[in-house]
Amino acid sequence: MRQHLSFAFLIVLSTLSGRLNAANPDWNYSNQNWGALTGTATPAPLNYPYAECAIGATQAPVDIATTKTERILNGLTVNWQSFPADFYNTGYAIQVQPYAGDLNAGTLKIGKDVYPLTQLHVHAPGEHSVNGALYSAEIHFVHVRDDGRLAVLGVFVTLANASNAEFQKILDNMPNTPTIATHNKSSVVFNPKKLLPPGNGRFFTYSGSLTTPPCSAGVNWYIYETPLAISPGQLDQLVKFYNGNNRQIQPLKGRTLVKNK
Repeated sequence: MRQHLSFAFLIVLSTLSGRLNAANPDWNYSNQNWGALTGTATPAPLNYPYAECAIGATQAPVDIATTKTERILNGLTVNWQSFPADFYNTGYAIQVQPYAGDLNAGTLKIGKDVYPLTQLHVHAPGEHSVNGALYSAEIHFVHVRDDGRLAVLGVFVTLANASNAEFQKILDNMPNTPTIATHNKSSVVFNPKKLLPPGNGRFFTYSGSLTTPPCSAGVNWYIYETPLAISPGQLDQLVKFYNGNNRQIQPLKGRTLVKNK
C-alpha cells in the first residue's frame, strides 16, 4: 500500500468523485453549460471554476469517426488485480474502488509509463460516440499517478443474451441512493479484468480531458474498439441508478484520433 499521496493526486480523486470543494457550484447533466456556472471564489476570474469546460481546446468525449490507423509504439499492458471493493454512489455515477484506502488494484502500463488503477465508474448511455452513435453504456477505468498524470481506459458496453457476473457485483452491491454520495464498504472481492472485452486489443487513443467539471485537460484516453456484453436485464438495473449521465460530444478542434494496428 502507498504510504502517502501527492496533493495533485488527492485533487484528482476529489474531482472524479464529483465533489471538489464547497466553493464550487453544483452541476448536473440536464444543463451542460458548465463553463458559465459561478462559484464564491474571488477575484472574479476564479468565480468560473469550470471555465475549461467551455473554452478548453482538448475536451472529451469525442466522436470516433475518421481515425488515423498506425503502429503505436506505446502499447497497453493491463496488469489489474482483484481487490476488496468499495461500491460508491458518487451522486453522478456508480463507482467501484479499492476498500479502506488499499490502492493496490494493479496498473495500466503504457510503453514504459505505469499508471495505478484508482477506480472505475459507469456512464449510461456511453459518452464517446462511434460515427454518431452511442453505446448502451461505457465504463471508465481511471488511472492516476502520484504526479497527477491521468490515463483513462474506456470500454463500451453493448447488449447480449448472457449476463456478466462481475458487472452484476456492481449492480448488487451499489447503494441505491442517487444524488447522495454513499459508500458500501464491503468484503466483496472485485476483479476488474473480468470487465475487459474480448478481441484483439485494438484501441483508439487521443489527448482529452475529464468529462465532468472542472473538465481539466491532460487526460490520455484509450478506448477499446470491441465492446463488453451485458444482458438487457443488467442494463435495466444500471439505468435505475443513473440514466443520462453522459457529457455531450465535444469538437476535436484539430486533434487526430489514432487507432493501433
